[in-house]
Amino acid sequence: MQTRCSLSLIALAFLLTSAPAFAGTVEVEGEGTPDLYVVKVHADWCSSCKALVPILDEVRETMSAEPVLFLTLDVTDEDRTGQARLLAAALGIEQHLKDNNKTGLVLIINPADKALLETLTRENTADEMIGKIEGHVAATADEDMDM
Repeated sequence: MQTRCSLSLIALAFLLTSAPAFAGTVEVEGEGTPDLYVVKVHADWCSSCKALVPILDEVRETMSAEPVLFLTLDVTDEDRTGQARLLAAALGIEQHLKDNNKTGLVLIINPADKALLETLTRENTADEMIGKIEGHVAATADEDMDM
């Protein structure tokens, strides 16, 4: 009887220690509503897309405190393109994906009215992109104040 009890306790201890554990919690502050979408149309095989990686990394890092949602619509293959279409549809920007059906583009979109504000490419430097995005964020803020 003692052996069964010991085995049961060992099994119970194993179950309790192997149960999934949460890593922690994160406080999320702010409103969570972006002033702009900055959308990269990407494919793994696209040389322009590869050239955009370090540029957009710098832009994201510099603008991390701004109310800008950076996202990628990946059209590398059929499965990823399907997911990109679903994401674009969920955001209400699917027409821009259809109209700008080229890879290596960065689309700046106003989330409020879904208007395409600007199209950027690898020819734009990080500083140029930052300036253009900041200008659109400021214009969006001015529009909000006028309402």
